[in-house]
Amino acid sequence: MKAIVFTIALSLLACTVGAVQLHGKVSDATGQPIYGAMIKVESASAGFAALKVFSDRDGVYHLPDLGAGVEANSVYLSALRAGYEQASPSTKSLTSLNPPVNVQDIEVNFTLREAMNLAAQMPSSAWLNLAPDSAARRRTVVLCSQCHHTFADRVQKAAAELGNKPRPERVAFWREKIKLMRTVGIYGALQAEHATPFPIEILANPKYSMFSQPDEDVVAQWLADNAPRDFNAYPTDKLTSFSAPLGVNSKTEIREYAWPEHSFVRETAVVNGTVWVDDIERNRLGWLDQQTGAYHWYDVPVMGAPAPHTLVPDTKGMLWVSFLGTDGQMAAQFDPSSFKWRIYDGFPKGIMAHDLSPGRDYTMAFDNNGYGWLTVISHNQVIGFHRDSGAVTPVYDLPLPHGETPGHISAYGGAMTSDGHFWYAQYFGNLGRFNTTTRQVDHEVALPHGDGAHRLVVANDDILYVGLLGAGQVLKYDARNLKELGRIDLPDRSSALYAVMWDERRNALWMGTANNDSLLRYNIADETFVGYPLAIPDLIIRTIAIDKENGDLWIANSPIPATDPDARRVFRVRPGDAYAP
Repeated sequence: MKAIVFTIALSLLACTVGAVQLHGKVSDATGQPIYGAMIKVESASAGFAALKVFSDRDGVYHLPDLGAGVEANSVYLSALRAGYEQASPSTKSLTSLNPPVNVQDIEVNFTLREAMNLAAQMPSSAWLNLAPDSAARRRTVVLCSQCHHTFADRVQKAAAELGNKPRPERVAFWREKIKLMRTVGIYGALQAEHATPFPIEILANPKYSMFSQPDEDVVAQWLADNAPRDFNAYPTDKLTSFSAPLGVNSKTEIREYAWPEHSFVRETAVVNGTVWVDDIERNRLGWLDQQTGAYHWYDVPVMGAPAPHTLVPDTKGMLWVSFLGTDGQMAAQFDPSSFKWRIYDGFPKGIMAHDLSPGRDYTMAFDNNGYGWLTVISHNQVIGFHRDSGAVTPVYDLPLPHGETPGHISAYGGAMTSDGHFWYAQYFGNLGRFNTTTRQVDHEVALPHGDGAHRLVVANDDILYVGLLGAGQVLKYDARNLKELGRIDLPDRSSALYAVMWDERRNALWMGTANNDSLLRYNIADETFVGYPLAIPDLIIRTIAIDKENGDLWIANSPIPATDPDARRVFRVRPGDAYAP
């Protein structure tokens, strides 16, 4: 393709004056407008790490005031659009364009050209889609995308370096990588504060690890046989759409805030307009100052490594937290107004909590006797605690389908329906209902091995939406009439659905994936998908918090390891639609 000469018209605010604003147009080689191009702005002087907006149907974009103290000489910007590359300008720096001074507005027009090679733009799921769907591929997606894109950059490099080495050598290589994940990966590596947060024998033993010996056998061989050996070019005959139609408009805005190095920020919650996050690695909660980008932290008052994991608000403005730690404290209540903790103790030591019991609209719920419930991911159990007295129930074993072991099946997601019963989802098992009155599992929904039942949410009329990580689907289930209502196929079945959140006011589901770079919106009424590109490296969306006042979505990107500073992000997505609180 010939390079397209870019015409740029700049009328810039003085380089010494703050309150920088930007607008312009994005066009192709013929001057035709390009819809949905992302304009990304960065400035070391801003209170955010990056700000992204999109061009409308006429190719026009507008960036809001970048904030007091942001000067034109600190601004860098670029334009991105799938299938294209930026032809001009050839620089990201505004000052290198020799802008005039003492002008009240900034106009920057971009020209994009069709990309000659799309390999660098392909999401991880695209490389997965080169291999046929199979139980082995689904198992690989379920296990690998817990931490990072299945074919993250470092995985691509390793696969390419293997080249045409003999198959036994390739299998042996991947086996060693899986063993590394088993022993020092997952959550065992996520502690800056404590050298040995969890008993290493639990993590290293395939009997208790999320990576079992059969996993090692299957995944190592699948990667040896199916991992591409060349990521420099993508087969043109395999090109398909790896995302939904764009849902962006000129009002869509993504604002990113960096989270600190030597931290692992996993989840977000919004309480009275304030954004809260948890930091597993440093054992603390914090709130984000959206003007400065600073976090204000509050340590968990527990000795050792509690590892705050799941974060759920309640209707009274409190935050409820589950702990992965193994010292007998598995849950806590935190008051964002007084910054005071209540730690729930008396749980068995040596077990790991995961999800709490959010009810409708993802707010913390308690059963008819005042008990909240937790999934015990390490032992395939559930356990309850009384919100007032603090009394802890015994642990209750969950069924073991498919010949599974307690440690591997991974009792993961949890939610409570309006009747006070606790529903759970098992990674390598089923969806089930734990009757909190009889304290028994009285209903199960059988799922194929490898579907990867994950997070679930409760919507109106006790309709459950259950993310199926490996299958790339959402299970819709009527919890009142105990009846499956169907499955929703994601546009990209290899994209690894990690998070699903019901949005009552929009009558929509928001979905975050772990093998793609987009946020998905599923409109329940007309059963359509739209996508919001995020352009964040190694995107792992674990949960999605909705600000009920304005409809903003707050998300943490949290890959493991989080070595790329551009990946360590808490970000706000403002969809740009009408939202009635």
